[in-house]
Amino acid sequence: MKFLSAIVVAMLAVPPALARSVDVCPTLPADTHVEWIYNEGPDFDVCYAHPTDSDETIFGVYLGNHPSFHPKRTNRIGRGKVGGLRMVWYRRSSSDSPAAFDRETLLILDRETGYVAHLWVIAETEQQLQERLSVLERMRFKDP
Repeated sequence: MKFLSAIVVAMLAVPPALARSVDVCPTLPADTHVEWIYNEGPDFDVCYAHPTDSDETIFGVYLGNHPSFHPKRTNRIGRGKVGGLRMVWYRRSSSDSPAAFDRETLLILDRETGYVAHLWVIAETEQQLQERLSVLERMRFKDP
């Protein structure tokens, strides 16, 4: 009986498999009425932001080491901040039908490991863009 009890205690002490979840997504400001939809890839995570009352993706974040986006100097359209970090925005080229104000960027979150965030914003008006950029500026990345 003591042996069985020891096995049960040992099993409880072992953490469950580390399933990734929306918890890896950046922290959104509380007053935004925006939430994440999370997708897990084989070695990356993707977080899609949408208003709490809609399924429309308004921006997204890829977190990993092998982004498909590689910034081109000729596509630069301005500077800004995301998650408190200074960065450069680029015309969004990785979309089949970009809206007028779409943009994307790449942030290096950990130089040692090469961990990056590829962010993209989908906006059809200047007002939508400014609202979405405000959320991105105030969100916070979690440690990789």
